[in-house]
Formats: sequence, C-alpha cells, structure tokens
Amino acid sequence: MTAETAPRPVRTPGVRPRMVRYWIVLATVRHILQDRRFQESVIVAAIGVVALAQVGRDNQVRPVRRAASWYKTHGVSHELARVREALEPGKE
Repeated sequence: MTAETAPRPVRTPGVRPRMVRYWIVLATVRHILQDRRFQESVIVAAIGVVALAQVGRDNQVRPVRRAASWYKTHGVSHELARVREALEPGKE
C-alpha cells in the first residue's frame, strides 16, 4: 500500500499581515526618530565626526607646512630648482 503524498501548497503571506508588519515598522521608526535621547546622540555623533575630520585634516596640513618652512629656511628649494633645470632636456 503506497500512498502518494502531494506536496503541500506553499502559503504566501497575505496582504493584511504584510501591511501590519509595515505599519509596526513605520511606527517604531517614527517613535525612534521622535525620541529626544536618540536625537541628542545623533547630534553628538555628528559633532564628534566633524571634530575628528578637522583634527585629521589639521594633522595632515601641519607636517606639510613644517616641511615647506624647513625647505625654505635651508635653501633646499633653490637646490631643487637648480637640479630640475639641469635635468630638463634641451636646456643647457
């Protein structure tokens, strides 16, 4: 005695359960966005990111200025210009 079993039909979620999930998610997001502590943490994080970006930029600018002033005070720029002129083809 063999009984063939037919595959069960796949249940697709209906429109109503999907809409309920959508509204729950929407209400949760709205609640989070209106929360004062969340807003404060986002503002503090934004200020921190801007401050870190400025510190990073300043750390990159300062060594370049230091190197430029060193080259200027030691006359290396004149030496580099003289070497550059000597290496240019066609000029003697």
